[in-house]
Amino acid sequence: MTRTLMPNLLGGYRASKALTPLLLSERQLSRELNRERLRSDRREIPFCLIDVVLAPENRRRGDFVKLARLLHRRLRTTDTVGHRGRITVGIVLTDTPQQGGQIVVDDLHHILASAGLKCELELFVYDPVAWQQEHLFDRPDDHDSPSQHLGPPPPMSGRRRGVAKRLVDVVGSGVGLTLAAIPITLACVAIRCTSKGPAIFRQVREGADGKPFTIYKLRTMRIDAEQEQAGLRPLSERDGPAFKIKNDPRITPVGKLLRATCIDELPQLVNVFLGQMSLVGPRPLPWAESRAVASWQRRRLDVKPGITGIWQTAKHEAIAFDDWMRMDLRYVDHGSTWLDMKLIAKTAMVPVKARGNH
Repeated sequence: MTRTLMPNLLGGYRASKALTPLLLSERQLSRELNRERLRSDRREIPFCLIDVVLAPENRRRGDFVKLARLLHRRLRTTDTVGHRGRITVGIVLTDTPQQGGQIVVDDLHHILASAGLKCELELFVYDPVAWQQEHLFDRPDDHDSPSQHLGPPPPMSGRRRGVAKRLVDVVGSGVGLTLAAIPITLACVAIRCTSKGPAIFRQVREGADGKPFTIYKLRTMRIDAEQEQAGLRPLSERDGPAFKIKNDPRITPVGKLLRATCIDELPQLVNVFLGQMSLVGPRPLPWAESRAVASWQRRRLDVKPGITGIWQTAKHEAIAFDDWMRMDLRYVDHGSTWLDMKLIAKTAMVPVKARGNH
């Protein structure tokens, strides 16, 4: 059976601990539902929630572990699985309309039955366009619900900050591109004269709300660098999905200079001018790496990615990948125009000290 996803399904929880580490707790899943609702409202793309209720004979801890493992193997890395109650497991299917959710339900029916797990599956669909058309947020009883802060119109202060931030981005990137035209041109000539391949490097990365975009940088590595990365993965000095080697053998001599002075990042001003990035924000990860981050870390996609941010100016404090992600979330939660100005000023000192490689 398919139902419309009501606001009261998105808020409220009882338990705070998960019965198995493979599943999010009720509290964690409730937060993920609320965040997905916000993203869905902004992008006007529906998402689905599937409730899996285990039969009485399949409610042992081992059955929950078995169920969790089956779901993690079958679902996408962007989907979220967690407890929705003592005997209920919830599955959040991001960017999924009703038809897609029904396909997943039918598939899970077959897989779980084959594994000997008896359960009932119920599909809920949240379509932000339909909700807006029916004015369902205007009902008085919704104002007292735990999810009342999820109404579609953002606070006026948030709107003003968004307008001010975009204005700074347009002016800053426009002025920056004008001043950087000569350095970029000279760098392109140096790259073409010292190594084969194009001077501009293009790569698909995940942007705000999970939208892909093509990032522009000056090429600092050999032309076949991306193909070589798989073989160098065991040498990565960064835990988690991100890849980083301090003395990467793929970097060209010119590339080392461009990285140390941060000149290789200047073409990203084009991404800022086009509205795909901001001057300040979480650093955009390559598509495959971004899709592999933990569910709690994907909240960094609630804002536009940036050329610089908290992590770029305090890398020495981010020993682990999770530390990096927490810095990004700190900006998501506490970003302000004043903080943007401070981070831009700190970033301006990086090329002066030739610490772009650090």
